[in-house]
Amino acid sequence: MSWLVGLGMLLMAALLLWAFSALFISMLAGLAVSALLWQPLRWWRRRQLLRELEQNPALDIQRQAPCALFYLLSAAVVLLGCAAALATLIHLPDSLYSPEQLSLICGLAFAISLATLIKLSGNLVSLGEEAAAAAEIRAAWSLAAGIVPMLSLITLIFFVPHTAGWMVWREQWRGYDGTRLRIPLKHNDAEHQQALLQLVRPMLEQGSRILSHRARSRSGGGYTLSAALPARYRFHEDALEMQLAGLMPQEQLNMHLQALISVVEGEASSLPLAYAQCQPSTDWLGRQRFFGRGQQAMQSLRECVRARQSELATALPLLRGNLQEVQVGWIRFRPWPALPRWQAAALPEDEDELQRLDTLR
Repeated sequence: MSWLVGLGMLLMAALLLWAFSALFISMLAGLAVSALLWQPLRWWRRRQLLRELEQNPALDIQRQAPCALFYLLSAAVVLLGCAAALATLIHLPDSLYSPEQLSLICGLAFAISLATLIKLSGNLVSLGEEAAAAAEIRAAWSLAAGIVPMLSLITLIFFVPHTAGWMVWREQWRGYDGTRLRIPLKHNDAEHQQALLQLVRPMLEQGSRILSHRARSRSGGGYTLSAALPARYRFHEDALEMQLAGLMPQEQLNMHLQALISVVEGEASSLPLAYAQCQPSTDWLGRQRFFGRGQQAMQSLRECVRARQSELATALPLLRGNLQEVQVGWIRFRPWPALPRWQAAALPEDEDELQRLDTLR
């Protein structure tokens, strides 16, 4: 019977290793970085103690408190280990872990980092105190380092992103392939910039990407969490640069390019341009008709065309003759730390409104 119990334990360990493989890999990466960085710090501390011992042979090395620089470098080693663990995690394939595990590991990294900073504060406060008083101070701050992060995690549950929000955060930090457009301006002032943003607003909305995660409640029901990975834009070197949150399908991209080219050539009128920018995808229209909402979809299209026509009526006179050739490319994009900073397109904050956006068809 004992061999059956052992076999069961091995199978359970293999199952846990497979289910939490991303957690173990990221933790090993963080521990490896911390261990490698700790070795030169430990060597430097040993050399410092030997130097002090040479100057004062009666010095009690065991009771000699480290200097402030050693405490700061020790905390930096731990924080860099947490950063390495997160960097490893976000670059692992999505199939290795779930969004819940992503939020769990981010929470663990936050708790460890906060505990490290609290303990660092206690060590720095204890400097210059007598040995007994310094030990009491460090013990009190160590206790706080164990309690405060746990309490803060409970508080942050109401403020940190949900699982879909963490998915967006992951995409932004590891980068994604996206379509980039550049539209040079002859007159690059605030008025013409605002008119151009009014013209390309539908493209920024459709060039965003909605990430969704299907979760289950305690009662057994299901619900969907959504968050937006927005398209971004900036004015740089007398041109508007737009970075879409993915690779826009060629048919949809051609529709927008034709609308922009018509404005560049001065041949656009507000009604055809508004209709081209409001035209939903064929798949979206098919889904609406399948669910019996075809009339509502057409009514929404008419309302969008009327709204866009009134908006373009003021923007087009400013843009005629001001835009130059539209340049299109594809790039691996990370929003940070590019300068000048990229601004996110304005999107609805309500999750139901996000689900209704027809983005990156």
